[in-house]
Amino acid sequence: MKWLQSKGRRLGLLFPQNPNRSVLKKQPPATGLGDHHKFDGATGQIYLESTAAIQTSDDSNWTRQTELVVGPEYRNSGDAHSFVSTTDHNELDLGAYHHHLDGLKNTRIRGAKGARSLQDSAIECILHNISDVTYEGISCLPLSLVRQLWHAVSKRCLVSFDTWLMFSKLLRKEDGATLSLHRYRQAIEKPLSSLHVYTTPLTSTSFEFIASLSITSSVDLPNLVKISKIVNLGVLEIINDTTKDLLLPVSDRLLRAWHMSTLNDGTFRVLRIMRLWNHKELTNKSLAFINSFPVLAIYDVRGCPFEGTKIDTKNLGWRSNVEPNVLDLLEAACVERTMIMRESMGVESKPVRRASARQLRDDATTKKMPRAETQAFLTREETCVRGSPIADYDKMQRKVNSVIKREKAVIGHDMVWMFLDNSIHSKTRALETWEFTTYTSFARIGELRNDTDLARSGVDIGDDAILVGNDFIPPVPLVSLRLGPIPLELQVNKNLHKPFYTSVYSEEFNEPTFKYDPKEKHDTPSSRTLSFIRIKLSLPVQKKLEVTSSEKSQSVVCANVVPIASDTASPSSLPSPAKRRRTSIMKNKKKNLGDMLNSFR
Repeated sequence: MKWLQSKGRRLGLLFPQNPNRSVLKKQPPATGLGDHHKFDGATGQIYLESTAAIQTSDDSNWTRQTELVVGPEYRNSGDAHSFVSTTDHNELDLGAYHHHLDGLKNTRIRGAKGARSLQDSAIECILHNISDVTYEGISCLPLSLVRQLWHAVSKRCLVSFDTWLMFSKLLRKEDGATLSLHRYRQAIEKPLSSLHVYTTPLTSTSFEFIASLSITSSVDLPNLVKISKIVNLGVLEIINDTTKDLLLPVSDRLLRAWHMSTLNDGTFRVLRIMRLWNHKELTNKSLAFINSFPVLAIYDVRGCPFEGTKIDTKNLGWRSNVEPNVLDLLEAACVERTMIMRESMGVESKPVRRASARQLRDDATTKKMPRAETQAFLTREETCVRGSPIADYDKMQRKVNSVIKREKAVIGHDMVWMFLDNSIHSKTRALETWEFTTYTSFARIGELRNDTDLARSGVDIGDDAILVGNDFIPPVPLVSLRLGPIPLELQVNKNLHKPFYTSVYSEEFNEPTFKYDPKEKHDTPSSRTLSFIRIKLSLPVQKKLEVTSSEKSQSVVCANVVPIASDTASPSSLPSPAKRRRTSIMKNKKKNLGDMLNSFR
């Protein structure tokens, strides 16, 4: 009875041993993805067959490339160490976060027990061919199945731009949608194609989403001029990396070309933020062109040689700023706007406290609020309470004292701010993505303007505002694309809680923290920080043209009319030049104060 023998013996009788079987057992496992061991029965040879992807010479399919979009890894070991050592339970949070990343990379759809269901098998088939799925093919499915598909796609990190756009159209308006459906980011470190290959998919004439473009690689001038064709461009960032031999052709001529395109074709209708850093051919002459951008709020020209020619930017509606962190100024403006609203409502004026901006997680749940209720939400009593004390203040003070003893010197204020920064904000900084500043600034501008600038430009902002926690986010999804590596200036950690001007918080310093000397010559791009901010909306371009043309016609008519009392008026009846100057100065002061207060309404 051979069947009573052991299982190994029975298999040996059914399948006689092959002399090459021992050789097969000694072969090491496949070392790489796509490696397979093959056996040629005719010759008895064993070989390794590898399958490699075809190396493309361009990025024409960049919209179908998938990236890990769950969040960034920690920037350096110092941030991770401070993340763990801040509080007692952060070590568990750090381990859970890494476990969360590993789970996202290795998740499969499986049934609880038994064989896989037909629905799971269908979802598995769709995931294997997700790059070929179209919007028409997926829109006919039930929403419950679409949600399950999006969950599976996110778990497996198969989210490309085309895939995200499909699911965002279908699911972002549903209750309980996650933040990942309202924003998308992708970075191409080494772009291989021309600029139009990347900008064409970013263009949406129907404003289904707003584009944010960051350029840190080499681009020629004709392609930069064609950026004006991106009608839904909301953020434009062109940074010249001073540490590399890179010279982007950003100059006053380029700004003038965009200015003419705005006047003639009505482009840049939703452009709120423009950051042009370290361009030595961009001067203060460009200020004459930025007013043509109808909704532009931030014109950041850090490191550009703005020389000492005096330009009254206040009369143009702009306020100059030398602080490096513009986002903090927008946060302060939001707080001031809230206090103004409380005063206009007749509510008792109390100090309003608002935490610094922090990175919002992609898996955070969004909620809707009618725009008519946003004022009551911002002025509620919960915002007018004093902040809770820092629980670890004694621990931070011991760190400062240990440094003083070790260095045997008087510790400065910057060192104190550094310890506070590491103790309070290291956790949120570790989670910040490369587009955090521009995305959050874009959202804060929308909060200050109540998104009326987007509505004026033809964007459907809806009847409801969208919130994540207590923070407003853009009413239209924001797609961020970066072409090139991250410059060193954007990688430097900034003190999020450091005061704008030290004199406000300390009596020892009576001068601003940062100064801008317009008389200093800038032969090369420097690290000077300079930006211009405008919160109040300007008149549309067409209305401006009508107003200027009517003013010209009225001036011509008035020039032809001879005043009756001009001959009888004596020079003594006219006010003196000094009095006229004082009167004009007072009018300008009242006008500027009124504009500043109205800008927060």
